[in-house]
Amino acid sequence: MNNTALSARALRILNVCPIVNAEPRTGALWLPQNNNPVEIKKILLPSKNLAEDLHAAFSRHECDNPQFGLDWLDNLVRTALTGHESAALYVARRGPGDLVALPLKLDGRTGQAHALANFYTSTYTPVIQSDSSRPLLVALLRFLADRERFTALTLSPIDSQTPFFAEVAALLEDAGWTGVHHYACFANWTHSLEDAPFQTYLSNRPSRLSNTINRKTRSFFKHDRGRMEVLHGGEQVEYGIKAFVSIYERSWKTNEPFDAFMPELIRLSARRDWLRLGLAYYDDIPVASQVWLVSGGVAYIYKLAHLDEYAHLSPGTVLSAFMLERAIDQDHIATVDFLTGDDDYKKDWMSHRGERKGVAAYNPRTLRGRALQLGHTLKRRFK
Repeated sequence: MNNTALSARALRILNVCPIVNAEPRTGALWLPQNNNPVEIKKILLPSKNLAEDLHAAFSRHECDNPQFGLDWLDNLVRTALTGHESAALYVARRGPGDLVALPLKLDGRTGQAHALANFYTSTYTPVIQSDSSRPLLVALLRFLADRERFTALTLSPIDSQTPFFAEVAALLEDAGWTGVHHYACFANWTHSLEDAPFQTYLSNRPSRLSNTINRKTRSFFKHDRGRMEVLHGGEQVEYGIKAFVSIYERSWKTNEPFDAFMPELIRLSARRDWLRLGLAYYDDIPVASQVWLVSGGVAYIYKLAHLDEYAHLSPGTVLSAFMLERAIDQDHIATVDFLTGDDDYKKDWMSHRGERKGVAAYNPRTLRGRALQLGHTLKRRFK
């Protein structure tokens, strides 16, 4: 809805003054916040016309994790939305460089809004560039309920140890959302290296892991039948994509519901120098593949797959050890992140278990929002 289409009632509720905006794909409103006006702006994604300070904020945010950056989000929007979904960036600012931004996925069927994330995402957080972000976040969340009238809002997966997770429920309640509750998403296993070389890392892990790696590595490379390579970029990337997709599709893994996402992520990561695409060959046949991203001193172990008929050789284990040794001793990473899941084997490789959680809330300004909250309340009561 554009600004001129706002009803008088909506204007009274919001107490806003419309602003003429030159960008036809965006809308902007001013919200008074204790005599310090807050601009709320909606930008449809993907977009190449972001303000300079917003673009810079995303670039700084991306240093913490590639998933926080615009390149990652653009790939998600272009390759991993369904036909009834769209994406938008909601920005609240008090002035240049004083802003918060919330990337959201909008469900056209249900009227709900969700974090711009899905099963490819291991962590989510808003972009915050402000010394006093709380009023901005409350104004933005109130805008989503009052102006956009989303029936429900879910934000996940959020690192449960972050300040944002600690305060997001209170922010939503202050903004007028009801039925606010947290829920579990998945575990996240990581390991801090503290400048230790690979051999020191391995000596500090359970002996069964080091024994397995040594035994399986000797077996895999016996008689020169096995070999490894790690692709970073260049002309070999397309070959690497074909090999990865072929192995993944023939492995035990569930088929990708969005088959363009991973190839495009690999190409993006190659351009950004994040890519570490590992391939294990046996008798010159690609039998295992892994996609890692290395950025900001962290190695993110993103996708793993191997051919079932070679499982007795444990090519995945051998390849993991090979890639980890290179990441530690050549890339000099400080942290390894196994991303999503509580698989038993991760406990041997990693040392710290974190949790990702979500938060959900309902909009009492809408009939469907009240119905969703009632359904949630009854479900919890009779569970």
